Amino acid sequence: MSTYPKLSVISVLALLITYNAIAESRLTQAHSCRTRPDVVGRCFRVHGRLSVYNGTPSIRLWPIGSKRMLGVLDPNDASSAPGPTVLPDDIKQKLDWNKDVFGDFFVCPLSRKQPGRMQTICLDSGKHLNVREHKMVNR
Repeated sequence: MSTYPKLSVISVLALLITYNAIAESRLTQAHSCRTRPDVVGRCFRVHGRLSVYNGTPSIRLWPIGSKRMLGVLDPNDASSAPGPTVLPDDIKQKLDWNKDVFGDFFVCPLSRKQPGRMQTICLDSGKHLNVREHKMVNR
């Protein structure tokens, strides 16, 4: 018996594994906010606090040390309603009304900076994440 049939099966398996890896990579890239057609500038890193607010957009990122606020919009939905894909899974699991997430976030601008206006962004990823209980401030 020849070894050709074994090589064919091995080749087909290797081809399938490679195809799946490429497809998964493209799927991950497709959901990245970096690939959105409405990104208006270079993506950048922000050290800040991610919190849930009442209003639109409800998920906002405060760059620590600034007076700015960045509004997080869903990368797969141009509406301002937060959806299931508005945050990467590792961040989504940490954030809620009672918790803030501090860390280094990689974001892409969906609107230009304007004095006195919230800039909209999509949130691509986060590192060095630290969860803290949300503190209410009375004014």
